[in-house]
This record gives sequence, C-alpha cells and structure tokens, in this order.
Amino acid sequence: MIVRPKPSLLLACLALALAACVPRPPAVVAPPPLPPPAPTVSPEEEARAREAQAQRLWEQGTLSGRQGRWSEAERLYRQAAALRPAHPTYHMALATALLQQGRESDAADAMLAGVRAEEALPRPNHRVLAVDYERLIELLERLDRLDEARTARERQRFHRTMRDATPPR
Repeated sequence: MIVRPKPSLLLACLALALAACVPRPPAVVAPPPLPPPAPTVSPEEEARAREAQAQRLWEQGTLSGRQGRWSEAERLYRQAAALRPAHPTYHMALATALLQQGRESDAADAMLAGVRAEEALPRPNHRVLAVDYERLIELLERLDRLDEARTARERQRFHRTMRDATPPR
C-alpha cells in the first residue's frame, strides 16, 4: 500500500522549502560609536603652546652648545625656529651653532633670516640690527658673497641712522 501525503502537508513542505531559498536581508549592524570630539584649542592657546615649546627647545639647544654638542644644538635650534619663524633669537642661535661646526654658508643664511625677522618686528631694535649686520657682512665677505654683503651694508647704514636718531630703550 502506498501512502500518499495529504495535499495540504505537501504544500506546507513546499512553501517551507521555497522560503529557505529566498535570500534574507542582511542584519542591520549599528556603526561603532564615534570617538568623543577632541577638545577645541583656541588659536591663542595654540600660539602660546608653540611659543613655550620653542622656548624649551632653545634652552635645551643652549645647554647642548655650552657642552660642545653643536650638532644637537643645531637640531634643537632648527626646531625652535620652525615653530616660531618670526623670532630672530632662534635664527641667530642657529647661526652660532652652524658657525661652531664650520658651516659658514649655512650660518650666513640663518643669520640673514634672523636679521630679516628682527626687521619685520613692529619695533625693531636698531642697535642690535647694526651689530648683527656687521657680523653678517664680515661672514658674507669671507664667503665671497659680495652682492649680498653690499646689500647688507646698505641695510646696516639705515639701522645705524635709526639707532642714532632714537633714544636708547
């Protein structure tokens, strides 16, 4: 005797088989939570932090120079000058470190950057500039960079005139 399944059972099995073949939508996965926002730093706070970092680098460079570690001093002064390019002290310190290593051409470039930074200040110190230009002129002449030395001499004359016309600070 052959047992025949009921048609309703057959249809139910067929429906289940077809349902298994139908692709299911992927499960929705929540995206990972966003990290908390970084604390906002005002431009003034950022500038103060750069200034403090440059000062620390300059102090470390000065200590290295006193200990005769001029290449380390050069590296530290370069970092300070990169943080505060408008600050003449860092460029002049870099020039000193380069001179101590016998790298006169690089020192002249650093010294030139230093006097330009001093000249760009709202109230440049003409006394300091007259002296710094004298050092720069001597170095440029020694390197046979005569056109630059001639221009520096003209700038020095201007700063001497301004120095003599203004009362000491």
